[in-house]
Formats: sequence, C-alpha cells, structure tokens
Amino acid sequence: MGVESLIQYVRTSSVRTDIIGSLCPGAMATNELLSAVAASESAIYDALSNLEGRGLVTSMDDGWRLTGTGRLVADTIHRQQRLEELFAVDLQYWESHDTSELPQPFRCRLPELDDYTVIRGTQTDINRPVREVVTRVESASSCDVVSPVYHPEYEAAMPDNADSRLIVSCAVIDEMLGKESVSLDMNRYEETTVRVTPVPYALAVADDWMILTLPELDGAWPSAKIVSETDGAISWARDLFTHLWEDATPIETYLADH
Repeated sequence: MGVESLIQYVRTSSVRTDIIGSLCPGAMATNELLSAVAASESAIYDALSNLEGRGLVTSMDDGWRLTGTGRLVADTIHRQQRLEELFAVDLQYWESHDTSELPQPFRCRLPELDDYTVIRGTQTDINRPVREVVTRVESASSCDVVSPVYHPEYEAAMPDNADSRLIVSCAVIDEMLGKESVSLDMNRYEETTVRVTPVPYALAVADDWMILTLPELDGAWPSAKIVSETDGAISWARDLFTHLWEDATPIETYLADH
C-alpha cells in the first residue's frame, strides 16, 4: 500500500485518525489511549490491530507508538488538517486568488497564517482595504513592506527609519523611469532602505501584524487583503520578506544600471 493510500486509509476512519493523532506526541499506554479516543473499546482495539497490520503503529509492553511510516503519515495528515482550517476561514478568497505567485516553500507554509481575516471593500466603503493598510503602517514604529504597485497613500504612510525596509517591484521603478512627467524622488526616505525586485504580490509586516495581498486569478490587482496578528503569521511574513530581501537589488544599483 502506497503512502497516499495509507493516508486515505487513516482519514476514512475518525477512530484511526484520532489514534494516529493521539500518538503524535509520543507513546501512550493502552488505558491512556482508550481514554483519549472517543470511541468504544472494541472499535479502538480493532483500529489498532488494523493500523499495526499496515505498519503504522506498533505495540509495546506498556502501550503503543507510531512507526516511522506512521509518523510520516501523521505529519501529512496534520498538514492537511491545517490546510483545511485555512480554507474554512474564507474559501472564496483562495478560490479567486493566485497562490502560485508565492514561492513554493511559502505556499506549503500558508496554514501558518492561522487565525486571519480577509478585509474587503464594500459598496458603501470601497476604500476599506486601503484604509486598513494605511492605518496599520502609519501606527507602526517600523515595518517591512513589499510593494508591487505604486500607491501614494502607502508611500506617505511608510515609516522613515533605519528599522524599516521597503521592496519595490521592478515594474514600478521602470514605469516611473519611462514617464517624463514623473520624477523619481530618491530622497523620499532618508533612513528606510529600499531595494528592487520583480514581485507580483504585496506584503507588510510589523511586530504585531501582517498583511498579504495576492493577485486575482485573472491577473487583476485585487483590493482584498489578508490580515493576521498571530505569531505564526508574523513569522511566516518575516521569513517571506527576508527571502525576497536577500535577492533584491539596492535601488541605487538598480537605477545606475538603468
């Protein structure tokens, strides 16, 4: 039986799934397992026998533990459950936005966004998403921002200090350079460091919040924004910003080459 079949086998039974989940932290005595799983003793013993027969758990003198295969299956099921929890908050958002623009390792970590809110404009308050970003950025003592499009309100809200960093899309700089009517203000930020890189999504992260904006599937730039204040989401956003920052070009170097 292949790994996918093993995962499906476990997940088609709530008893088997609960047993695998209960054993994730470590080995358990049989009586502890019987108390931890909400099922009859006969159902639990039957499930344990079947799981052992498929090489997912093994019995010991004083209880049960996961095998190496069982551990990998348990980890995969945990990731699937986290992903299902991500979708459950706002499935419509994920159906209409292009997650493929994110680097693959960070797509896999999207469940770390955890408890998030999608901020959308309404007919009576179409600028709500923009106001959400501006309010948070203005109130932050410092933050890291990724901007794939030019927005004057975002530019004005960006803190100017040595602890803040800004990544601007190449498309934004190239557009400004190509317009005679637009003057690129190199002195806009005295202390905030600015770098340039191709990037199709927006990101902002401070000490106590993060905001993510993904493009829609049709390529249109959306107004809906994901906002989270959980430690996991902030860590995910900081890691993504660092990933982009390390490969980005200092704006002075980019302009000298163009």
